[in-house]
Amino acid sequence: MRPWLVVIGMVFLTLALGSAATLYFAIQGTSTVSTTVTSPPTFSVGAHGTQVLFFSGSNGSSERFSLSWHSTGPLSVQLEEPPTCAASCGDRLLLWSWPSNLTGAWAGNGPFTYPLVCVLQNLLSRTANVTLTARVVATTPTHPSLGFVVIVGAGAGALFIVGGLAIFLGLFLRGNPYGLQAAPVSRSAEDVEELTRDERPGH
Repeated sequence: MRPWLVVIGMVFLTLALGSAATLYFAIQGTSTVSTTVTSPPTFSVGAHGTQVLFFSGSNGSSERFSLSWHSTGPLSVQLEEPPTCAASCGDRLLLWSWPSNLTGAWAGNGPFTYPLVCVLQNLLSRTANVTLTARVVATTPTHPSLGFVVIVGAGAGALFIVGGLAIFLGLFLRGNPYGLQAAPVSRSAEDVEELTRDERPGH
């Protein structure tokens, strides 16, 4: 047994497992999250007046849109999505509405067609002050290039092979794997004569 070979093999196998884990999580993909926050300053909606706001986005399938608002007077609020066809082909699609509220909140997952439209109508004969926040969160998965996958995969495979071979040799390799004979010892003529005399009968 060669303990030092076993230790080296274990080190190589540990590196191989680390490389394989790195490759696995890289293939699964990481997420790049971009957030767009639209927070208009407090604005006013006049008596029986109407305010229209537009919110843009990237039309990503994994986008999430959220809206929250607060008013000093009851408002009729509608959150709408434009039609998927040309603007003249029909009315906007209603996502959510508040018929007469002082506050409201809504969130939903895409895909959405932007720009989303928020229509606020003041139901009273006095001005209403409004604070509104809209947020668009887009998650874009990213994956490694083919070259990265090939290089890391080949490296992990090579480390597995080398580590396994080192452990095998460390466990099963004999002390003299090639069966070499010990080198002959040179003796002087006197030693040879003495050994011969000792081996004669009667000595």
